[in-house]
Amino acid sequence: FFFPATMSAFDASLLEWVYEFAQKNFMLVFAICMLLYRVYQAQQPFPETGGRVEAVHDDDELDAKLKKAKDNKQVAVVDFYATWCPPCKAAALRYGAMSEEMPDALFLKVDVDKCKAAAQKHGITAMPTFHVFGADGEKFDSVRGADLAKVKKLVSFAVDFQNKKDAETEKDK
Repeated sequence: FFFPATMSAFDASLLEWVYEFAQKNFMLVFAICMLLYRVYQAQQPFPETGGRVEAVHDDDELDAKLKKAKDNKQVAVVDFYATWCPPCKAAALRYGAMSEEMPDALFLKVDVDKCKAAAQKHGITAMPTFHVFGADGEKFDSVRGADLAKVKKLVSFAVDFQNKKDAETEKDK
């Protein structure tokens, strides 16, 4: 083990003890490092989603926005997320970009720690979870996890389904 020439005997013995401790207790040192990293990560701000995503701040607001989407015959996508969730942070910017690409759908985001009743009502057990509601207000389908390609396909399918339904209604008139 290399010690600089200016290091005192006490410093050298302390450094040697730390080195030996780390070698003998690798898993403990690793666990402490991971804990420190998680604390650091939790203190990082949640990225602003951007796009046309509307934040929902309480349980009643979610119900009101979903009712408005139903009244407007609009597909709604709800991102149930948590600010402490790393996959949620990773998906936030892409979710915002998706909202810009798909103007026919309403994009919402719900913090499960602030809207606990809404999360419980919709059966949220993992974050992020994306629920897609059809224009009739019924839940079309959902995606657990940050698979935004799957969410995009699902939203596209729901919007196309609604557009075909509207075209048939117009044709029957």
